[in-house]
Amino acid sequence: MLERKLAEKFRKLYTENSLKLKTYEDQLFTLQDPFDWIQLLSERSYVMREVYEENEELMAELWENCSEEITPEEAELLYDLAIGLFFDDHHDFVVLTEFCEKILPVFIDMDEPEFLAAIYHVLGTEYAQFYRSVGDKTGMQTALQYFRKSIKEASRYSQISSPEVREFIFQDYLFLITYLSGFYTEKSESIRLYDEVWALWENENVQKLDADNEQIKDFLRIIDDAFMAKSKNIDILTEEDRDKYLDLLGNSNKRAEAGEGDVVGSPDFRTCVTYKWLRGEMPSEEVLDVLIKSINEIIPAPDFSKNDPVNFELVMRHFKYACTSIMILEKMELEESALDEWTEKFMPKSMSILADIPYRFFTGQMQPLCEQWYHAAEPVIKGELNKVQFIMQMIVRRQPFTYIHSQMVAKIATLIGQQIIEKKPDELIGIRGIETLEDIQKNKAYLLSFITISGLVHDIGKCYIPDTINRQNRSLNTKEYATIRKHSEVGYREAKGNSALVPYADVILGHHKHYDGLHGYPLNYDNTESPIRSIIDLISIADSIEAGTDTLTRSYTQGKDFKRLLKELQSEAGTRYNPNIVKVIEKSPELIEELENLTGQGRYDMYYKAMQEILGNAAEEFPDM
Repeated sequence: MLERKLAEKFRKLYTENSLKLKTYEDQLFTLQDPFDWIQLLSERSYVMREVYEENEELMAELWENCSEEITPEEAELLYDLAIGLFFDDHHDFVVLTEFCEKILPVFIDMDEPEFLAAIYHVLGTEYAQFYRSVGDKTGMQTALQYFRKSIKEASRYSQISSPEVREFIFQDYLFLITYLSGFYTEKSESIRLYDEVWALWENENVQKLDADNEQIKDFLRIIDDAFMAKSKNIDILTEEDRDKYLDLLGNSNKRAEAGEGDVVGSPDFRTCVTYKWLRGEMPSEEVLDVLIKSINEIIPAPDFSKNDPVNFELVMRHFKYACTSIMILEKMELEESALDEWTEKFMPKSMSILADIPYRFFTGQMQPLCEQWYHAAEPVIKGELNKVQFIMQMIVRRQPFTYIHSQMVAKIATLIGQQIIEKKPDELIGIRGIETLEDIQKNKAYLLSFITISGLVHDIGKCYIPDTINRQNRSLNTKEYATIRKHSEVGYREAKGNSALVPYADVILGHHKHYDGLHGYPLNYDNTESPIRSIIDLISIADSIEAGTDTLTRSYTQGKDFKRLLKELQSEAGTRYNPNIVKVIEKSPELIEELENLTGQGRYDMYYKAMQEILGNAAEEFPDM
């Protein structure tokens, strides 16, 4: 039977291990001396493996001591443990969901609203954080169901003694309104929930308990914003739903008018002018003029050197003003020249604010914001290279070790690609319309840039994989392993929606597929039919070389030297790996020497350079297109 002493031991050591790794990461982002930085990175790799092993032992010990059927006493211990980790911001999907799902039946039997609201909130939050970014509909439906169960406990609001748990209920209304996707699904539910949450706030019992609760007031302000954001898809509403939606937005508008609705550049001002535009009371051009003036002249630029909440609020204001401007432009259905003229008025300023957000600036909150900004701004960005640079800056750099890995794969693939062009050029015939050996030599620079960018973007799907997987502080469970295997499909989905990434879509989808097409993933993708099959094969080999020799960022492996890795490539040539490319490597002593250096001592220099790019201390070098 689980005892308090063991539960407390688990929380103490698991938390210490998380903080230990966070401390190393914090130091990696502050040290400037290259030698000290490399020493710290090496030390971190050793500590990662220690933490991995200790966490495995802690998890095993905890479950070995739990009763097969959890008792009420054990349930309360696990509840305290889960809520403690959650409040300490240790969002470990496996740990928190396993704890909460095991104890939930016990608390359902006890029928205690405080315990139930808290457990439903934790489960909904963890499922949403884990599954939303990868676009897993089943996982998100599970999250939504937990949020729906949480807000039902609002009927027993006065029985919940903890202010934090009462706050959960309002936050879960916010999550539901936000995650019910833009009126494309559950139209009436979104409208009902918005009406319901404001009625809850105005309830006499709620006011008696929480009238002065600033956290709940913040959630309500964000709820107003999230509900207005759905106006992007107002056209798909029925006339009845549209009228109801605008009536409810009218209440939000009144609250904004009572605040700073007449202060140009304020959040309330944006609410008021957007509402007038939606009602047809203010023409699009006039609204754009005041929004653009606010972006360029009125809203102060944030100071990224200070993690001050004021600066975070300024980032959010620039983001929302820019997104509202883009939404209005989309509704205007302008000719391309007119659209360019309007976007040129505000995009340079917006890009300078939002695209230059450093990694260490409110890191947790910035990740989803950068994803949203990428999706909002990408359609109006011109030029293939600009779009690729934009996605690297806004998405890939937000995952430092994915960014570093991608830089390494790109470098390895480019070195091998140079030798293929020189010694086995026929391998590239047919790539991107190049049909002769003569054309391959003429287009050598283009082919190498295509290979380099393929390496840079091949793992873009990993940037949407939950952070708990990328931390590698314990082994993955079945759900996590299945999710990480989806990263190529997630990346492919992103690529198909971005004209600049479409040429690399097959590489993104197929780089974990074996050369013979029989194994690897995704199972339903046939890489052997791709018109850029040789590039897929090349990136697959470069990816295996980088991952197999990585001694610094993977907690579950010590890494191999390149010569040992080359033997594995040779043994699986013809099945897992393209035999022609493997032969090019094994017959090129200079290339072998370069790859030995790059995957050995040279790795440190590549990592340091990439980290400086992430921190904004160095510009990333892109090949000419």
